Amino acid sequence: MLAVVKKPHIEISAEMIPAELISFLEEHYENIEIINDEEALIDITETKWYQNIAKSSTPGKTLKRYRKRAGMSQPKLAAKLGMVKQNVSAMENGSRGISKATAHKLAEIFQVSPGRFI
Repeated sequence: MLAVVKKPHIEISAEMIPAELISFLEEHYENIEIINDEEALIDITETKWYQNIAKSSTPGKTLKRYRKRAGMSQPKLAAKLGMVKQNVSAMENGSRGISKATAHKLAEIFQVSPGRFI
């Protein structure tokens, strides 16, 4: 049996973190990164990681992410869009495009820009 557990991202922001806390975090977490000043921050859109994610993203994958984040099933989304579940499935897997009209409906449902789905 295989069990996969995702750890939630932990972000601590403070003006001053006690040395004991930093030592504890370094001891118990492998990939901890401590940034001491704002000049060390970088624009995430300039990182290779972000650029690789952006290249592999498609309108269908974006739709699926928003649908799942909203806790919505394909049939429920299809009903809101006035279409059958198979059309939502086809849009998510990329075998059917997302029209401008559907992108506008999706934007209203998920409260985002229609451009996210085109």
